Amino acid sequence: MAGQEFQYIQDILKEFYSPAIVNQVYKKAPFWARVEKRDKGIYGKRVVIPVQTAFTEAVGARVANNYTLPTSQKNAYDQAYIYMKRNYGRIQVDGFSIESAKGKGGWVDIVTAETKGVSNAFALDMDRQSMGRGTGKLALVSSIDTVNVTVTAAGGIAGDTLASKWFRVGMVCDILDATDAGATKLVDGVTVSSIADPVVVFSATCAAAAATDYICREDVFSTTADNIGEMMGLDGIISDDNTPGSADFEGIAVSAVPTWTAHEDATAQVLSETVIQKELDAIECRTDGDTPNIAITTYDLRNKLIDIIRADRQITTMDLKAGWTGIKYTGGSVNLPIMVHRFCPVGYMYFVSLPHIYFFTLKGFTWDDKGGGVVKPVAGYDAYEAWFKIYGNLGTDCRNAHGKLMGLTTS
Repeated sequence: MAGQEFQYIQDILKEFYSPAIVNQVYKKAPFWARVEKRDKGIYGKRVVIPVQTAFTEAVGARVANNYTLPTSQKNAYDQAYIYMKRNYGRIQVDGFSIESAKGKGGWVDIVTAETKGVSNAFALDMDRQSMGRGTGKLALVSSIDTVNVTVTAAGGIAGDTLASKWFRVGMVCDILDATDAGATKLVDGVTVSSIADPVVVFSATCAAAAATDYICREDVFSTTADNIGEMMGLDGIISDDNTPGSADFEGIAVSAVPTWTAHEDATAQVLSETVIQKELDAIECRTDGDTPNIAITTYDLRNKLIDIIRADRQITTMDLKAGWTGIKYTGGSVNLPIMVHRFCPVGYMYFVSLPHIYFFTLKGFTWDDKGGGVVKPVAGYDAYEAWFKIYGNLGTDCRNAHGKLMGLTTS
């Protein structure tokens, strides 16, 4: 063809752009939105909660003609404590980008877009941390082929499938040596390039690591449990054991205080309303706290429960925070919303008493404004940056008010 063609005139044609950026990234944080943030009276390095762990047993009846009073005893008390954790977010934009994106030059103000993006990423990461065990582990290594790492045990929880679900492209990670409980950093600061479950591809070779080693976000892991950077999560709170890697949970050893445990049932069983009710009954028999007022589970188990409820009565729903709606399980005096969470381990259902779960906040979400406002020039560069922080930790003041089922199946 001798005439003009499109391929030769592309450079002089105008382009039409959609009026807004369409977000392609999951940014919901359902559990994090539900947790009460408590900051009144919080100060120092940790929160101390006085708890009663046992009653006096100086009570009882007597046979006829025996007027001896019971031997005096005492109530047992202890202190639970919750160490504060630090979480940060940061943006940096060069001066040329800021000017180029002004007015009609861009879809959005670039600084506004970056701050919104990092805030959404923060909410996602806090939601991830809030579902974990407080260990900082994203997964364990299964095998390695240079930059390709096959992972297992999402969140460090054995048996959980979709092993890569705690990773996102762009995460900067370390790999710690499992043979010395993570004391040695085998791989330092590699970035997630792509994900094809269960393989996570990193930016540099990870060949120094081996099976069972820990993969964590950069600089969050410590061999001392109280010094781990990430906050305590739901799976660590709702447990019948101590904090992983520690001799206690919130400063109280479960071997010394058996009531300082959540109820666990790891029986392999098909989900049913009877199974749910038995767990609720078991929790109620163990606690003087408020009984569970929400259950958190996987999509498959939630859908199984929908089928069960639909078979004999109408499905009802309850509105939750952050625009979420849960189906409602009704049994006895309980109206229990069932919420799904993508970080929930396969086969799990958590029973949570929200009145006894708090994010204890030393300093709330704050953009640092010291030294010249929120957006500050980067010394020696034509660039500007801003960063935020939050100090606090997730904890409970009544551990036996919660429970969990593990090993649940749909058939």
